[in-house]
Amino acid sequence: MLLASLIIAATAVASPPPDSAPHVIFISVDTLRADRMGFMGNPHGLTPNIDAWAEDALIFDQAVCEIPLTGPSFGAMFSSLPPRSTGMTRNGLPMPMEVPLTAEVFQEAGYHTVCVQSNWTLKPELSQLHRGFEVYDADFSRRRWIVLKSERRANEVTDHALAALEEWDGETPLFLWVHYSDPHAPYRYHRRLNPHGRSPHLVGREESIKIRYDTEVAYTDEQIGRLMDALPTENTAIMFISDHGESLFEHDYLGHGRRLNEPSMHVPFAIAGPGIEPGRTDQPSQGIDVGPTLLGMAGLSVPESMTGIDLVRDRADEGRIRIVETYGGAVPRLPGARAMMADAEPQRQAVYAGPWKLVVTDTNNKLFHLSRDPGESESLLARERTRVETMRELLAAWEESTPKGRAEAAELTAEDLEALESLGYLE
Repeated sequence: MLLASLIIAATAVASPPPDSAPHVIFISVDTLRADRMGFMGNPHGLTPNIDAWAEDALIFDQAVCEIPLTGPSFGAMFSSLPPRSTGMTRNGLPMPMEVPLTAEVFQEAGYHTVCVQSNWTLKPELSQLHRGFEVYDADFSRRRWIVLKSERRANEVTDHALAALEEWDGETPLFLWVHYSDPHAPYRYHRRLNPHGRSPHLVGREESIKIRYDTEVAYTDEQIGRLMDALPTENTAIMFISDHGESLFEHDYLGHGRRLNEPSMHVPFAIAGPGIEPGRTDQPSQGIDVGPTLLGMAGLSVPESMTGIDLVRDRADEGRIRIVETYGGAVPRLPGARAMMADAEPQRQAVYAGPWKLVVTDTNNKLFHLSRDPGESESLLARERTRVETMRELLAAWEESTPKGRAEAAELTAEDLEALESLGYLE
């Protein structure tokens, strides 16, 4: 019933854009923490190219992802539906074919649609997010020295994006998505881009990992700088975001996918282009806003199926309630178990209401005041019982109004399993 209603709602799209339609560029980075960006306050100069661009951008300081996993996060962005609505709650659960996607709207409106991918979980057969793209460049699986490449490195991503720009006629409105994956584990060390003055080989494990991660961020920024230099300068709108962050030992956790703490959930998010006033905003934004906002940047209508906010033409209300979930990061090896995971309940849920954040699990709920305690170090659950009850009621109402969809688990090949294992997504 849900998917049938989505098909009907998808018919409300815009007519083809006029000759003055802007080009829309969507640049995303995997596993990128908001606090590593200079424009978000990082003092180490890791991201000079993105920071320079962000000087003319509208920056969303309070953006969170829908779910701290690559496939489901981008599924939420491109469908503008929470993962539970589509059933795309874990890597290996593809987007149902019936769900309308943002790229399809661009394509139907006459845009030349191109994507350059870098993460195995976003391959067409595993994600079904290629729909609407005339070019979906995700062929990076060639083995090198018998080792399977589960990610495409940033220099290769930029090379392929530049090649795609050369093949474009330069006149047809362009929708280009370029996704970088280098900050994702395993973290490679880029010695010349180390801002800390300490070798990761001469320090403890935790500090070593943080240094390696930071050099991956700096390397990605360098390659994004190459891409930005080649983009059209006239009538071009750009969005920058990450799919989720990464916990680097905060709350005794390394990685992403299973926790809802801010290092995993808070994402850098900014937009720039014609008609967009530069500055900063604390309006509550989230992953499902990406699709409508990309369409708004092009002046296109948003399908009725999309539940997010077009942040170009509308403003998110300060009292907006945001609810996020995680269903666990790993993919079971056995086909039967993969089918069962499509029906799994969330491991954790979180309710954002103004500065308050309630994290709900089966056994251990926590309440944080993020503006006073951004590190989520003190739970105020015991002293804010009335607030907790209200927020739990908001969660229950959201669950009632957000029906669960179901995605069929993808058939994983031996190479899929090998790639997912190398990325830490296989149990």
